[in-house]
Amino acid sequence: MNSKELKQFINDGFSKLNINLRQKQIENFYNYLKFLIAENKKYNLTSIIDPKKIITLHFFDSAGLFLNNDIKGKVIDIGTGAGFPGFVLKIVRPNIAITLVESSLKKVNFLKMLQIELDLYDNIKVIHKRAESLGHDKDYRERYDFVCSRAVAPLNVLLEYTAPLCKKAGLILLYKGPAYKKELNGAQKAINLLNLRLKNIYKIDIPFLEKEREILTFERQGLLADRYPRRPGIPKKRPL
Repeated sequence: MNSKELKQFINDGFSKLNINLRQKQIENFYNYLKFLIAENKKYNLTSIIDPKKIITLHFFDSAGLFLNNDIKGKVIDIGTGAGFPGFVLKIVRPNIAITLVESSLKKVNFLKMLQIELDLYDNIKVIHKRAESLGHDKDYRERYDFVCSRAVAPLNVLLEYTAPLCKKAGLILLYKGPAYKKELNGAQKAINLLNLRLKNIYKIDIPFLEKEREILTFERQGLLADRYPRRPGIPKKRPL
């Protein structure tokens, strides 16, 4: 597909998600796509290399969070990788304040170069840190209205990464596939220990994507014990 066709494909997919992009946003996504493909040849940022698949599996899938959520205020994306969903959310909603957290230095460097490429600096922060460490930093702990993650990790692990960053009555939005029920059964202890309430589970229909996707929404309640999250590596090694 040429540039005109790819831009039309971007616009059509977002329209199916009830998101009407301005021309500047379409250009941003197209330039994001070009830059990701170019840098991926050097740094292996994503296993997906086909432009249409990148748009579908990364851009549209990330924007699926908007289908059932009025995302606003302070947002943090844990394990953002090459910027998904965090950078996509920022392009769609420039007024949100977003923090992108990634433990891989090469991906953090890519995101900082992407900011330059797209000239996006306002209320966007890229942090090279592990979630377990960030969760004990007073500047980040319990500061966010929305905490989201597309990171591939078991639910009980993801909840320990994300809950400490979510403010009371804030929401945690986690992407899962059709096997989420088994994970949810195994995460009840984590849900209780982290003072969370499962608020909603909903399927998102992503344009041009047949893969089943669910968003699990948790609400932070009450107090969170100071010991969570446990030190780096422990949540994954010994899940709650």
